[in-house]
Amino acid sequence: MTEEREQGIRVKKIMSPIEEYDTVGPEDTMRSALRILKKNYEKIQANIPGKYHKTIFVVDESKNIVGKLSIYDLIRGLVPEPARKAELSRAYYAAVSSRTLEVADEIGEIQHRFAWLHTSFLDLLQKEADKKVKEIMSPVYPLVDEEDRINKAIYVMFYEKIRQPLVTRKGKVVGVVNLMDVFRRFLELTSKYPSLVEEP
Repeated sequence: MTEEREQGIRVKKIMSPIEEYDTVGPEDTMRSALRILKKNYEKIQANIPGKYHKTIFVVDESKNIVGKLSIYDLIRGLVPEPARKAELSRAYYAAVSSRTLEVADEIGEIQHRFAWLHTSFLDLLQKEADKKVKEIMSPVYPLVDEEDRINKAIYVMFYEKIRQPLVTRKGKVVGVVNLMDVFRRFLELTSKYPSLVEEP
């Protein structure tokens, strides 16, 4: 019986070591994170050998991981804080759709809060790029152990909606597992077991 069926594939076989990831501090700015991701993206595009990730981890002074920054987090961070309230967003779009922005004085505050929608993307970047990392980072959850089966990692990704769960060994973070890690293992298995992709 193969290892895949006898014991299940363990997370430690597919995870990316935490040392591969770049880090920033909570007090660093969005500019710092953008600089790192730009460098990594350019290396990926140029096919330069190495491991370059699109996620950055946020560490405190003791090097403990306290958050993460993905491309999604960075782009979300461009939205000015006053405009992030859902009720204001709904009110704004309701006002736009009913054309009351032109006539209702009480909409003035909402217009002011959403003025950024009518600026250039460059202006938005320049204005928001000095935000602190701690303002835009996402929390992290070490939800899988390196001895867990891949199946648990998949469950965490989709049921818990944690795209990149941290992997622990005896309580210490040692890696990250993401969709591409799982997909690479899937491709390896299709090579080993061609029937997985053959028509019945």
